[in-house]
Amino acid sequence: MNDKQIDELINKVLREDQTLPEGLSERLEQQIDAWAAAEKKETIRSSFRRRSLYWLSGAAAVALLCIGIFQFTTPNEEHQLADTYTNPQEAAIAAQKALAFMSVNLNKGIEQVNEAQQEMNKVNEILNKHLKD
Repeated sequence: MNDKQIDELINKVLREDQTLPEGLSERLEQQIDAWAAAEKKETIRSSFRRRSLYWLSGAAAVALLCIGIFQFTTPNEEHQLADTYTNPQEAAIAAQKALAFMSVNLNKGIEQVNEAQQEMNKVNEILNKHLKD
């Protein structure tokens, strides 16, 4: 088919008086109205679900906040510090042992830092020597 024949067919269809079957327009209107009502009903349902979900999550957040505040503001007798020694001499001996242990470990750490410092000084000397050459 060429363009001329296509144009003739289009003009022929446009010239003919086309009528719709009886009752078709009413049925189409009813169907469109039914679809619109179903869509509106679904929108109302989803917005109600969303609002109830927001309300429930807000209530849960408030409940958790209240529990947290109550937990941290009430004094707990279980967490109170108590003396571990009844005899002051035993407590002094234990404190001296703890301080001696800490001192030994601190001295080990200081020795390692000094060794690392000496190694860094050697590396710096080598680098300076090569950079000056």
